[in-house]
Amino acid sequence: MKEKLRLVRTLLEKRRARRSEGRFVVEGPHLVEEAAGQIDFVLYAEDLPLISKLQDIGVNCLKVSKNDFQQLSEVETPQWVLAVVKERQYQLDHIMEAASPLIVFCVEVQDPGNLGTIIRTADAVGAAGVITSRGTVDVYNSKVIRSTMGSLFHLPLVEAEDTLKMIEQLKKFRVQIVAADINGVDDYFSADFNQPTALLVGNEGAGLPAKVVELADKAVRIPMPGRAESLNVGVSSAVILYEALRQRIYGRTS
Repeated sequence: MKEKLRLVRTLLEKRRARRSEGRFVVEGPHLVEEAAGQIDFVLYAEDLPLISKLQDIGVNCLKVSKNDFQQLSEVETPQWVLAVVKERQYQLDHIMEAASPLIVFCVEVQDPGNLGTIIRTADAVGAAGVITSRGTVDVYNSKVIRSTMGSLFHLPLVEAEDTLKMIEQLKKFRVQIVAADINGVDDYFSADFNQPTALLVGNEGAGLPAKVVELADKAVRIPMPGRAESLNVGVSSAVILYEALRQRIYGRTS
């Protein structure tokens, strides 16, 4: 048991360990249930109905003391169940299996809440997948996981080793590259999202690197007639993704 407790703590604290192990931790009944097909083992401190369901399908569930659980929990009010989950390995080909894929490409997004919101929104609009660049916060960071509310289990998540090379790969698949850029020439609703499209969104402070914007087929901005200088990247992504969804349901001019 001590080894499992130590493993959970290591996976929570160290991105390198999550990478080498190919495993990560989710906490709370909702996330544990969402992860059911990928669970390695479960630790719990209360006999919740979920535990019986998991045991019935053969999941290894181990009871620990509330004190031990609280030492691991990263939330203010523990829900007494967590799981070590096996990471699914996805490649760009998995995303491109979708018909006319809508993709979100996060370039150096660093706030866990923003990345979680983007993944959750991508799931909500039916996007084909999310790509993250190097320099983006770890998808399996516990704060990101909580922010996704389980959406990270619903669509492919792909990490790009090289941002520019990934963009070139997308172009080979005839995917339109749309960069969300505060200095973009066109408003976002002028873009045609009915074709295969990758929406590029950037760092909270610096935005997208100039080299990335240069490779885009279109750089778009969100009109802001009010006094706010900008929107955070989670909100900006949601605004544009829902325009893409609107176009795909009703057409560009509706």
